Amino acid sequence: MKIFKRVVSLVTAVGLCGTFAGYMGTGEKVTEAATVVSLSPNNKYDINNGVFEGWGTSLCWWANRVGYSDELASKTAELFFGDSGLRMNIARFNIGGGDDPSHNHITRTDSNMPGYSKLVNGKVVYDWNADYNQRNVLKKSIAANKDLIVEMFSNSPPFYMTQSGCTSGNKNAGQNNLKNEWYAGFADYMAEVSAHYEKDWGIHVQSIEPFNEPYTNFWGAYSPKQEGCHFDIGDSESKMIMEMKRAMAAKGLNNTMLVASDETSIDTQIDAFNKLSGDAKNAISRIDTHTYGGWKRTDLKNLAIKNGKNLWMSEVDGGATAGTNAGEMGGALWLANRIRDDCNGLNCSAWILWQAIDKHISKDGYMGKKDSGMPDIKTGFWGLAVADHDKKSVILTQKYYAFGQFSRYIRPGYTMLKTSDSTVAAYDPKGNRLVIVAVNDGSNAKQLTFNLSEFGSLGDSVQVIRTSGSVNGGESWKDVGKIPVNGTGFTADLKAQSVTTYILDNVKAVAFEGTKIDIPASQVTGSNPWKDSADTAQKVFDGNTSTFFDGVGNGWVQADLGGTYDISAVGYSPRSGYEYRAYNGVFWSSADGNTWQKMYTIDSKPSFGMHYITKLENTKGVRYIKYQVPEGAPSDPNINKDNVYCCNIAEIEVYGEKAAPVVTEPPVTEPPVTEPPVTEPPVTTTVTEPPVTTEAPAPEKIAGDINSDGVINSFDITSMMNYLIGLEPEISSETADMNKDGSVSILDLILLKSVVSK
Repeated sequence: MKIFKRVVSLVTAVGLCGTFAGYMGTGEKVTEAATVVSLSPNNKYDINNGVFEGWGTSLCWWANRVGYSDELASKTAELFFGDSGLRMNIARFNIGGGDDPSHNHITRTDSNMPGYSKLVNGKVVYDWNADYNQRNVLKKSIAANKDLIVEMFSNSPPFYMTQSGCTSGNKNAGQNNLKNEWYAGFADYMAEVSAHYEKDWGIHVQSIEPFNEPYTNFWGAYSPKQEGCHFDIGDSESKMIMEMKRAMAAKGLNNTMLVASDETSIDTQIDAFNKLSGDAKNAISRIDTHTYGGWKRTDLKNLAIKNGKNLWMSEVDGGATAGTNAGEMGGALWLANRIRDDCNGLNCSAWILWQAIDKHISKDGYMGKKDSGMPDIKTGFWGLAVADHDKKSVILTQKYYAFGQFSRYIRPGYTMLKTSDSTVAAYDPKGNRLVIVAVNDGSNAKQLTFNLSEFGSLGDSVQVIRTSGSVNGGESWKDVGKIPVNGTGFTADLKAQSVTTYILDNVKAVAFEGTKIDIPASQVTGSNPWKDSADTAQKVFDGNTSTFFDGVGNGWVQADLGGTYDISAVGYSPRSGYEYRAYNGVFWSSADGNTWQKMYTIDSKPSFGMHYITKLENTKGVRYIKYQVPEGAPSDPNINKDNVYCCNIAEIEVYGEKAAPVVTEPPVTEPPVTEPPVTEPPVTTTVTEPPVTTEAPAPEKIAGDINSDGVINSFDITSMMNYLIGLEPEISSETADMNKDGSVSILDLILLKSVVSK
């Protein structure tokens, strides 16, 4: 067998490698190697069984500002909630406090929210003509989207219920502003208004939230806006929740959920929920959180699951940007990244923007106050659009279109899928549609390969919708054509500083059958953990993805199933923060614990969380399961930069059914036949034959199977690339010389890539 020795210089090899970088249809060069993103219909969000409830915005404060105009109210309703616009389906309606009419400190024109009640001679009197503007926008939004979900929330109780007599907050912003004697009265106020919307105006209220960022010191008296009311976590919030539950029952709001508590920070939300009384925890149906601060998204998700609660991301926005010199896409990329981080980190069942319009243009201002005017949309700005009251028009931005890349195509009722690498993904089980949104905030194009092999079948092509550049002259929900689907997925080139949606129809999921096999710790063995720590192999089968086996090089985990099974699926979760170490990990099966057969190789970097594999090999008559990483250095340093493969794994689950017993037929016994003896003269013959040596035929060499594992895949591409750039000293001509010209060159690599991509 001829072996090619490396003769090309490293400099030349690197130069050759540069020639097979991909190009986009726009002529933009793809400078990064493709990253693999694996999706499975069985790897869904943990919250709400993965079912997504929708996208939304608060109506506070922008609806209060534009609702005086039927023209602006109708335009905004269609732009944000209508089918031609963002297709939002959640509106958070603010039940305003109504500030002391003698005050004049609220200068922000949209934030002076009117209240529905007054205290007259010690009696609460309601004015149902109040808050016309916000109600006008709400009604038109319901007309634009008949399935609109309405949540009522509060920024502040009415001024006469507060310690400071002001709806902007307490004079000491870190102290409670609701008077102790008005907890019940405030709950009655929230319930009365919600019941009036239900019974008198026919607007169903799905949920009530009596707080807004309560445990902060942001809300001080006489500030220029009405935005919050301080409640201490623990007793104060618990008392408010229980009074709210009582008042809702008294008003017959039996089909309305009580939710809490809209803390400004993820970490504060965890603390606030933990300090609620047991009764208050039981009273709320869902945790609503803001994500302006904090990082413990996974912790909050796990807290919600532990307590049997749904979880919404109920408010965030910001004036930040992402990308370098991204111009009008800077704010859009920031928003897309935030949606990605919140959805994938929290596994939330809804994502809601603070307010769709944050800036207003008007030469006359409003109620004697001056409007903010047009922001610089090339830098960071709040909101998605700007209302021009002089022209009765709405100015859209790339931030608006970036939001629509998610909200228009990932719809309520879809199943959210766990994913990685700047993507958000969802599957429509009724319409057999898969939607993937990918964000590239870099200055160069990059390539993603989507591994969809866990789906039962795929359509022929992928529709591509993209937003990039500026509103005038750029792309805004542009249909940029279709790309083909191969047998297991597709490869996409992401334009620099863009948000792109990929839509695949005729995608069918395969749900695995079989019972989860109980594997006690006593039946688990493994190699030694790092520094003989307590993070042993037994942690892999404890049902907790927060624990893990901290294995080292050449590590393994093995489980005795306690019987013989036919395996239908294997689930696994990599260790959080070390997901790359699962790349190239292998699952093995055995009937006797001695002879092992390969079941599955993890061929891409997985995301954290459980992944379920149904397309397995060697699944019949299995008694033992083993997970093991390869020996030596990782094959792709772009994924795993460790010196050696390390066996880090957080959790493994095995599904299957008891194998049918092997039926052995009893031997058939025939009566003996007796022949008379035959006597022959003895013949003595000595014959010496040369020994016959039978050699097993050499395995057939397949062109392109560089590593001789019987399969042509991305690992063979890596091996040939390593040879060309000098990392592998020699290579076989029988497998590497694709064009049979007597040498191995970049031409052979190009042919090999075309074979793998088919």
